[in-house]
Amino acid sequence: MAEIFTAMGSALYSQLAAGTALTTKLGGTAIYQNLTPVGISPPYVIFSYGGGGDDNSSPRRARSPVYTVKVVATDTDGTSGAAFAEETDALLDALLHLQTITLTGWGNYATTRVGDLAFDQEAGGVLYYHRGGQYRVRIAE
Repeated sequence: MAEIFTAMGSALYSQLAAGTALTTKLGGTAIYQNLTPVGISPPYVIFSYGGGGDDNSSPRRARSPVYTVKVVATDTDGTSGAAFAEETDALLDALLHLQTITLTGWGNYATTRVGDLAFDQEAGGVLYYHRGGQYRVRIAE
């Protein structure tokens, strides 16, 4: 069953990295699963598994995992990190909500935003803006 997490991680990364508006805004493919590498500075996108599992609604195997996908930004060069994060969240939403994700070994029949995420965090005198959403990815074998 662990292979589903590998497949989903690869599929989400590919979907997001294919968004040229997103990668341009980030200044490259600063997209990570679960954790950012040590020394990486914002802005970046991070996604992680948040829950879900088997649907058990038909004889065919179907799953509906929920992933949190967010951008983390700071105020830089007079640019509002909050505004940057909100604009980038809109790009994430355009790439995921009601879009089809290509997933090895599974068919994606619905991807929907089911929740929003917005909070700020201070660390070492720097304010970090987190904006994003939770996406339910419905898949079947």
